[in-house]
Amino acid sequence: MPKVATNKIFTLLASLALGLMVSLTGHSAEVEEGQLAPDFSIKRFDGTTFKLSDYKHKKAVYLVFWTTWCTYCLKKIPKLQHAAKILDDQIEIIAVDTSEKDTFAKALIFQKERNIQYPLAFDFGKKVTDLYGVWGTPTEFIIDINGVVIHRDGVPDHLAEHLSNWNMIDHRAEQRRLVASEQCDQENRVC
Repeated sequence: MPKVATNKIFTLLASLALGLMVSLTGHSAEVEEGQLAPDFSIKRFDGTTFKLSDYKHKKAVYLVFWTTWCTYCLKKIPKLQHAAKILDDQIEIIAVDTSEKDTFAKALIFQKERNIQYPLAFDFGKKVTDLYGVWGTPTEFIIDINGVVIHRDGVPDHLAEHLSNWNMIDHRAEQRRLVASEQCDQENRVC
């Protein structure tokens, strides 16, 4: 079989497999580094609402997906506790229980038993979990002040060393957006 035909068949099969995986698991495509982070809103355990876009141009966001039964998630607690205590004015933390094999009551007990001080939320219906294409825990994201995903996992241990970069507004991107909005008919989406 010619190489071109083989590549087309492989591409078709890969696309079908991905589509089947999404339909069977309900997972959407993963949010990757360099992409704009999808906006979402979720209620924190304390009853307040976290909305990602509220932090755009204010400070970076450390988004962590976790579960109560995840042993690797337990290892993240000291790092998150430290960041919440020392760096809370420079980075917003939100830890979202994916609700996979968890209940809200179990998550509340988990928070109290471990004296977790950083903001926690429970993803009823896995809407945010699926929006970000999360299929395992912990899954971590650093979203910079511009709303761009800087890290998907591989978050540095020493957050403070990176905050000046994560909290630097990209004026070029903002300028391009302003120029585009002046030249475009936003209502009809025509430029």
